[in-house]
Amino acid sequence: MTLISDKITESSSYEGESQYEASVAQPSPAQLASPKPASVQLGNDDSTRVSAHCWGTAKAQPAAKGMARTLLLGLFSVDVLLKSNLTGGVHKVNPSAERRQPLDPKKLKALLKAVVQQHPGAKISDIRTAINKRICELRHKKKSMDS
Repeated sequence: MTLISDKITESSSYEGESQYEASVAQPSPAQLASPKPASVQLGNDDSTRVSAHCWGTAKAQPAAKGMARTLLLGLFSVDVLLKSNLTGGVHKVNPSAERRQPLDPKKLKALLKAVVQQHPGAKISDIRTAINKRICELRHKKKSMDS
C-alpha cells in the first residue's frame, strides 16, 4: 500500500483545518511541485482521508498505538465513535443494551494498514485494542461531562 497525498480545494477542506506539509511514502513530482497538501489519502479509497496535520501528528507518534489513536480521530467524527465500536457487536456487560454500529470497514482497514506500514512490528490485535480503548475513553468523557 502506498500513502497518497494531494492538494484539495479550499471548499472541500475541513473547516478550520491548518495546511501542513505531509510526509508520504513516495511523493510524485507533481506532489513535490504543488503547494502544501491539505489532506493525505490512506489506501486507494478516496473516503479514507485525514488532514495533513493529523497525518503528521500520527506519524510523529513513537508507538503504533498512539498513531492508531490519532488516525482514528482523523478518520471518524467523535459522534460516530460514540455510537460505534470496532465490530458492532453486542454490549458485553449488558447484552440487552442497544447494539453499537461497526466502524466503516474500509476506513478501519486503511487505518490498520497505515499503522503497520509505519510500525512493521505492530500487532493488529494490539492496534484494535488501542482503538477500542480510545472509543471507551471518549464515551466515559462524554458521560462525565453529561453528569
